[in-house]
Amino acid sequence: MFSDGEDNSSAHHMMDAIETAQSGDARVFAMRYTERRHGQLTARNKYGTSVMARIARETGGADFDARQGDIRTWFRQIGEDLRSSYELAYVSTNPVRDGSFRKIVIRTKRAVCSVRSKTGYFAR
Repeated sequence: MFSDGEDNSSAHHMMDAIETAQSGDARVFAMRYTERRHGQLTARNKYGTSVMARIARETGGADFDARQGDIRTWFRQIGEDLRSSYELAYVSTNPVRDGSFRKIVIRTKRAVCSVRSKTGYFAR
């Protein structure tokens, strides 16, 4: 997702975007280029920045600020993330398929490893 982080007239709520991405097993990588006024983000930009970061985090992607580094580096990192991804699966002990959101937490035994994953799934 490329954006300046500003919401001018969305027809859908942030949670709709997150639910759609999670339901489709889509990882969102957010790359933003946000204008600053007098070196500071405006309230509108702060909100947009936090929305983009949340969508990325909730879907297992990542959030990048194009002003804080080389955009080529960010694209290489996204490519490496996609190449080094693993898929895990499990069968829930709860057989009820009520459409509710169920949170998941994945931890590693090694401190040097990092995990980035979506925050849950919909029981459908």
